[in-house]
Amino acid sequence: MTRSSRAPERRDAPRVSARIEAAYEDAHRQLFLTSRDLSESGIFLVAPDPPDPGGSARLTLELPGCAELLRVQGVVARSQRSEPAGFAVRFDASSFSDVARAGLRRWLQETATASPQ
Repeated sequence: MTRSSRAPERRDAPRVSARIEAAYEDAHRQLFLTSRDLSESGIFLVAPDPPDPGGSARLTLELPGCAELLRVQGVVARSQRSEPAGFAVRFDASSFSDVARAGLRRWLQETATASPQ
């Protein structure tokens, strides 16, 4: 399927398919999950019991090949109970440093370049 035959992209930044480990925490629970995709503005996490949209989230991401963990805050933007069940978190851009943002951007570019389209 080509990009032109899909619905228009609604995201702020292009996403990259990425299976990375993530620690998710909200007011009620802490979970260790795996991502489906990632961008500079957010992440989709696979979870059998996703939280409701609108809640605050704290994430710690371990990007392969990066020495430091990425810690970011955000908001649950949407939940999906159908397969693949999970939820999207929109990052609060002010919650991580310019250095961390540049590292994420570099990792995303390298991953997008290395993966087949």
